[in-house]
Amino acid sequence: MSEATGRLRRLGASAGAALLASVLLASVGCGSDDGPGSDPDAATPLEPLFPEDFEARYTEMRDCRLSHEHELRFIRVLVSPSAEAPYAALSPDTPYPAGAILVKPEYDEPDCTVPLSYTAIEKLEPGANPDGGDWRWQRVDLDREVVEDGAPERCLTCHTQHCAPPYGYDLTCAEEL
Repeated sequence: MSEATGRLRRLGASAGAALLASVLLASVGCGSDDGPGSDPDAATPLEPLFPEDFEARYTEMRDCRLSHEHELRFIRVLVSPSAEAPYAALSPDTPYPAGAILVKPEYDEPDCTVPLSYTAIEKLEPGANPDGGDWRWQRVDLDREVVEDGAPERCLTCHTQHCAPPYGYDLTCAEEL
């Protein structure tokens, strides 16, 4: 008989069961909230929606400019290949396909050389997130840690009000305001 089994027998059935349950729970572990950007149902942090080399792979659709939103920072907008035509068209005739990604690097200075953080959205399948316009929204820091994942009300309110035609389409602000 093992030492652990002997201890369980000495503790009695109910105490032994409780000890066994706690040992099993401790060995399996449980989901943890490692802070912003962590999925509480997963053991690892969320990945950014965009690849690390997005600046080499994506097309810049808006050059450096002051944004009246995004904490009055300067921004650029880069888009994945599948988002180029819809972003340029601003029309329901050219919808964003699922998987299209837009990334907005944010800067403190007007020459947009050193980013402070990134905001990104990915188009989802129709009906996947109707409250968020069928987009997945993220805020990502310079270490590529997701600090916010979802469709924050402040983002939806602004994009709904300011990104309607003729200034944008499908919650994307494509035209210069």
